[in-house]
Amino acid sequence: MVRLLTQQAQLIDWNDEKKRPFPDNLVYLDLLNPSRAEELEAESWLEYQLPTREEMQEIEESSRLYTDKGSLYMTAWIPVGLDTPDPDTTAISFVVAPDCLTTVRYADPQSFRVIVDQVRRQCKTPLTSDAVFLLLCELIIARIADALQVVESDLKKVCRDVFKLDPHRANATVEKDLAEVVKLLGRRSAFVANLRESLVSMNRMLQFFLNNTATWMRGDLAPQFRSVMRDVKSLDDYTNQQTQEMAFLLDSTLGLINIQQNQIIKIFTIASVLFMPPTLIASIYGMNFEHMPELKVAWAYPLALVALVVSAVIPIIYFKRKKLL
Repeated sequence: MVRLLTQQAQLIDWNDEKKRPFPDNLVYLDLLNPSRAEELEAESWLEYQLPTREEMQEIEESSRLYTDKGSLYMTAWIPVGLDTPDPDTTAISFVVAPDCLTTVRYADPQSFRVIVDQVRRQCKTPLTSDAVFLLLCELIIARIADALQVVESDLKKVCRDVFKLDPHRANATVEKDLAEVVKLLGRRSAFVANLRESLVSMNRMLQFFLNNTATWMRGDLAPQFRSVMRDVKSLDDYTNQQTQEMAFLLDSTLGLINIQQNQIIKIFTIASVLFMPPTLIASIYGMNFEHMPELKVAWAYPLALVALVVSAVIPIIYFKRKKLL
């Protein structure tokens, strides 16, 4: 699918009838899951090639950031599905030329769904490719910042819940709660790692853009691009802080799980100690020797029962005084 945006902020959307060839005043060309025919048509109008899906997956920086025929080819990992249970990142290519910005993507992040409304609200006409690119970067960074705020809210809730639990209560509820905390921290850690990967790729892309567009970029946009880079840097530091916080919470949760397990082992250990004296007495009188004087005494059986009870009660009193029970 192809979407077009002109210098006067006129939108030719996905299902609108396209003029053939494309109008000359295009400033933004957005290709979402393009067919081969759409790629060829776009390349014919742009007069340069677009990166293929396989090329977009390359991890070498030289394959993701380069110039060709006066156009900047930049591929970055952009978060997608941040409002879903399974957020992910996707490779999106930005081809920036003095007259037109082209994006090639195979996913639909929210930043790209709202770009047109934001362009009409914030940008002055006639539009330029660098202004649209700047706005896209701002929207992407804003989405990442919102996602990090959600993670921070989750971490605060986890912190309250974890340290509110009593690990000395050895029951299934505590064990289940702590297990859920470990799962949540694992998901959030992977999520923050993906966001950090996006921030790193965005920072490299913006730096590459600023280093190679000095001759034609609008001068008033340079401070705004540098401001976006500062935002990226601050968010990267923020993800590092959250990573450390999650590591602390994970260590604390695992420590509470160990305390709970030790409490269970302690209960079994004390129970085994309590039953040792009665077991010893019962074992003695369970022997089948012929000469055992107590076997012929009438009060021997009640005495043995009393000895069993007393031998169990004495360790209980001892453990109570030592505050082990």
